[in-house]
Amino acid sequence: MKEQRRARHAHEQAAFTLMEVMVALVILTIGLMSMAVLMANVYKSTVRSRYMSLAATLASEKLEDLSSYGLSDPRAHLPGGSLTSDIAPANQTWNSGTVSVDYYDTVTLNNATGAMSETYEVLNGANVQFVTQTFTADGLWHWDSASGYPSTPSSTAPTVGETFNRRWVIQANTPVTGLYMITVLVTYVNSSMSPPVTFQMSTVRP
Repeated sequence: MKEQRRARHAHEQAAFTLMEVMVALVILTIGLMSMAVLMANVYKSTVRSRYMSLAATLASEKLEDLSSYGLSDPRAHLPGGSLTSDIAPANQTWNSGTVSVDYYDTVTLNNATGAMSETYEVLNGANVQFVTQTFTADGLWHWDSASGYPSTPSSTAPTVGETFNRRWVIQANTPVTGLYMITVLVTYVNSSMSPPVTFQMSTVRP
């Protein structure tokens, strides 16, 4: 009788130990899955922060560029532009003359060389064409003279790197009469990034 009780008790202990192992494995699996999700979110946040920082730098660079133009320069004083669509340059009247002003460009940062290429539109008579200028790490800038003035931006845009779209709006007599408000919106062009990386910045100048 004692031998039967001892055998049954040993069987119950073995069954209980197996149950403990199974519960422990389930808890460990849940913990590992949670850690994997956490690490993936941390990585995504780190990558997103990097692109947000680049977008902020490019927005600041464009505002400084537009703010550097003189009081008689239409590039910073001719109202127009859009933050929702690319506005092609058009011939407009400025101080009794005809001028063409851009309100957007595309910037590509080369991952291999660190060069920054800006592609924008120009008017060649009645034709809209694209020009790319590249700023290299040695402080020099270069025109895309090899392809001249193509009719599509794809032939000048670098194939390797991170691409950002910049749009800006110029508003006259804002926020008060005699001042101009310039707003720049930078968007990272990458369909896999959700939600899209964007950064908007404004400045006021005479």
